[in-house]
Amino acid sequence: MNLQLSLQASGLVTALGYNAPSTLAALRAGISGVRTQAWADLEGGEPYRCARVDLPQRWGGVALLADLLSPAIHECLQGGGAGGLTEIPLLVGVSHPSRPGRAAQIETQLLAAAAERLEARLHPDSRTFAAGQTGCAQALAHARELIAGGRASHVLVAGVDSYIDRETLRAYDQQRRLLCTGNSNGFLPGEAGAAVLVSSHAAGAAEPYVASGGQAVEAATIESTSPLRGHGLAQAVRQAMSSAGATMGDMAFRLSDLSGEHYKFKEALLVAMRLDRGERAQPLPMWHPIEHLGEVGAAILPCLLAWAAHAMREGYAPGGRALCHVGSDAGERAALVVRAA
Repeated sequence: MNLQLSLQASGLVTALGYNAPSTLAALRAGISGVRTQAWADLEGGEPYRCARVDLPQRWGGVALLADLLSPAIHECLQGGGAGGLTEIPLLVGVSHPSRPGRAAQIETQLLAAAAERLEARLHPDSRTFAAGQTGCAQALAHARELIAGGRASHVLVAGVDSYIDRETLRAYDQQRRLLCTGNSNGFLPGEAGAAVLVSSHAAGAAEPYVASGGQAVEAATIESTSPLRGHGLAQAVRQAMSSAGATMGDMAFRLSDLSGEHYKFKEALLVAMRLDRGERAQPLPMWHPIEHLGEVGAAILPCLLAWAAHAMREGYAPGGRALCHVGSDAGERAALVVRAA
């Protein structure tokens, strides 16, 4: 049986706020952080619409990512009260190496840059996971191994990403993947740093927890010419459900990385049609924060976990079980079942 991970604390830096309480309150209220950006799209010359974090001082590349990530880590450590980075491994999901405009030095420089800003030394098991939206799912699986093996009692799982870069925007504009003039089938670029502090879940503990997870690969990626049937995401969801001893009928709501592109809406619909076959008194709600945060890439999964846990603690969740699922452009799919205490 998979080790269940208690969600002890969270930290967020987004276009909606510089910490988790402000971001989650804005998400709950349906407030959008999307604004116009000075750069213009290629077709109509209109400014791109982006969810940009207004930092006091803005750099680029690894420095920007470290500035987004380090406050989220600090908030998480302050809220969890479990020690510092020396005692707690830091596992960070980052963008896939094939992403346009990606800083080449992320794997070698990001963790050190974040530690320098926090004036801390890193735990020797700290590392990055370069898998885009599913990077933090891989990090959570590794966190289970570290905790089960006795190498750590707590682990920080974080994600950081930014699509607000001239080269990145131009590349996705040329691929007609941005929501802009003449293209309604696209996403709004965003950026964020997000983190959750996890530990082994004990029976009777008060915190929401990740009950199980599943991962798979979708052959019909967004750039593929093969027909999308949603087999990869369905397999990941089945794994997560099986490990949790639950079905889709037990889920009270879903949280996903739906971004505005038709591809992901179709995939989510196919999974629901396959797995949610029972009768329901009400439709299964779908929460998708990218509508308000912009596409935040590798930061999305910790954000979903933070929102699910906050909703369960504060009593506005539709129920005590949630399904989180994400997918990357490379085809990796991941699903997690989150349960209230």
